[in-house]
Amino acid sequence: MQTLNNMLERLPMKETHRLGIPILPGGLPLVGHAPFNLGDTLTFLRAAEAKVGPIFWMRSFGSEMQLVCMGEPGFELLKNRVTSSEFIRDQAPEFIGDALLSQDGARHRNLRTPMSGPFTPRGLSSSGAATLSAEVIEASVASLPSSRPFSLIAETQKFALDIIFRVMGIDRSEIEEFNTNYREFTLGAFPLKLDLPYSPRWRARRGRAWLDARFSSLIAAARGRPEMPGTLSAMLAARDTEGQPLKDDDLISNLRLLALAGHETTASTMAWLGLVLAQRPDLWEKLREEATAAPGLPRSPEELKRHPFAEALFREVIRLYPPVSSTAREATEDLTLHGKLVPKGTMITVPLGTYGYDPANFPEPEKFDPSRWLGRRVPPSSVETAPFGGGPHFCLGYHLAWVEVVQFATAFARELSRRGVRPQLAPGVAPPKLRYLPFGQPPKKALIEFVPVV
Repeated sequence: MQTLNNMLERLPMKETHRLGIPILPGGLPLVGHAPFNLGDTLTFLRAAEAKVGPIFWMRSFGSEMQLVCMGEPGFELLKNRVTSSEFIRDQAPEFIGDALLSQDGARHRNLRTPMSGPFTPRGLSSSGAATLSAEVIEASVASLPSSRPFSLIAETQKFALDIIFRVMGIDRSEIEEFNTNYREFTLGAFPLKLDLPYSPRWRARRGRAWLDARFSSLIAAARGRPEMPGTLSAMLAARDTEGQPLKDDDLISNLRLLALAGHETTASTMAWLGLVLAQRPDLWEKLREEATAAPGLPRSPEELKRHPFAEALFREVIRLYPPVSSTAREATEDLTLHGKLVPKGTMITVPLGTYGYDPANFPEPEKFDPSRWLGRRVPPSSVETAPFGGGPHFCLGYHLAWVEVVQFATAFARELSRRGVRPQLAPGVAPPKLRYLPFGQPPKKALIEFVPVV
């Protein structure tokens, strides 16, 4: 036994810290913590913080590691100018391209300036985008099945895509073809280098070529019709910091990703909202009272003020079921996080989804409580809107998501009230849990049904 102990003492000790920062224990050979970080990501990261603190290294595939930074320093990291997101372009150049997501500094500001205005509540109203969204949502909710259980996420994915394309000026007759090519294009997000006919990379490039050609035609048509409703015409009319309009290539790069991110995340939020209402008759009744008292769906900032409970539901759903779990930055110079020196070039993950579970910001964070958002005289703080990011890269579609989800909640309550029914989980369906693969969407097997109001 003594000989064995002597041998063990001579073996190299397993690394527990790097640069004075703890390495999260429990990683598996070859795959590290990756299996634990798939699925219930937010629970895993919160447990990791409780174990080793708010900044730690997490083992990835092979010998790679990623630095995770939580708490206020992590969120502040998104606001400063010592980190960059330009590395994203190198990871998936054909998928990301030169979109806003991969830009920083003056180039980012020059692109963001003309794109921001059309996506404010006032811009969405004046361009007619909010009205187009309301029309699609009203018609889509009216078509939800009455006589059988169904997957709400499957339905919201359909009409969220319809909404985002309609506000861009795409005709409904083209939705299916756009959807097919978008599914092909998204294959480019996976870092697969094989480039043979019909391989994922080949298909992604084909899908992108189709989308780019179609967006180019839409831009040309919109330039000839300045009165056309929707965000595309508004973006064409906007000017950058130098007083110049956006170039076609810049428009196309950003329209591709706006459509993708805009419909996947909003579809998820709508579906979670419906699933919460299916489990909480008390919340359903409050929403129904507010929705039926209004003359219709809100289409302007003034009309949004008539729907404080629907907005509170939106904010509470986003807090507990954030569509995106994290974001990443690369340090462009040495910096200090939680008192630790982090060298230039370090990749840092900021888990945006965990901020909604911080009891310092939200008392009883596990409790779904829309009342925490009611009666406030100040807008939500930057930490309270953390699921949408922070700093210069704060989500461009934040206000569009807000408008769409409030419209959906209102239309959902008004339509079901007209039918004399309310939502509930289908028999045998357990309350769904949040999982990330890659977005935080509810499982399609989480069926709901409509039952008569007694």
